[in-house]
Order: sequence, then C-alpha cells, then structure tokens
Amino acid sequence: MGHDRGDVWWGPAPHKSGPAYRPWLIVSDASHPFSDTECIGLGMTTQKHDGAIPVTDDAWVRGGSDLDSFVSPWYVATLKYADFDRQQGTLAAEVVTEAVAELHRYVPV
Repeated sequence: MGHDRGDVWWGPAPHKSGPAYRPWLIVSDASHPFSDTECIGLGMTTQKHDGAIPVTDDAWVRGGSDLDSFVSPWYVATLKYADFDRQQGTLAAEVVTEAVAELHRYVPV
C-alpha cells in the first residue's frame, strides 16, 4: 500500500496531551526530499473551524467517514510513514488543491 498525495492516513497528533491519533491528508508528492520515508500532511478533524475545508461524501475517491470531516490547512506536519496506523481513504484532487491553496494564503510563495 502506497502513500500518495490525496491519501488520508491515521497518524500521531503531536500537539495532543498523551498518545492520540488523527487523520492526516498527504499533500506532498515524490518531489519531497525524503518521500521514501516521510511526507507533508495537513491535519483533519470533525470540528468545523473558520478557514477549514469541508470534506463532503463525494470528495472521497476511496474510503470515507461516518462523521463530518474538515481539512485544517494551518495544521501542517512532517510525518513518518512508519508512524501511520491505517489508511482511511483517498480524497479527490480538487480537495487537495483547495487545501494547499489555502495553506499558501498563510505561507505565500
């Protein structure tokens, strides 16, 4: 099983007290300098915050969620594939593009 841009994986939530996991949307691709072992991910949540990207049922290309989901484009982390627990699914390219564009609003090129 690969780790491709658009995939959603459960992995460690570094800013939670105690061990906690959350879904992460992979936004990097093979151009990442360490793409064989790690990726750049955007945190996902069931909480609706201003600026969050809603993930509708039809946004899931594969897999899905029983709960409302949102991508938090300001919650960015470098994640090791070895720390991922399980894959939840894959999101449509349009959702990934929207989330990365929103991230770029906070981190202009």
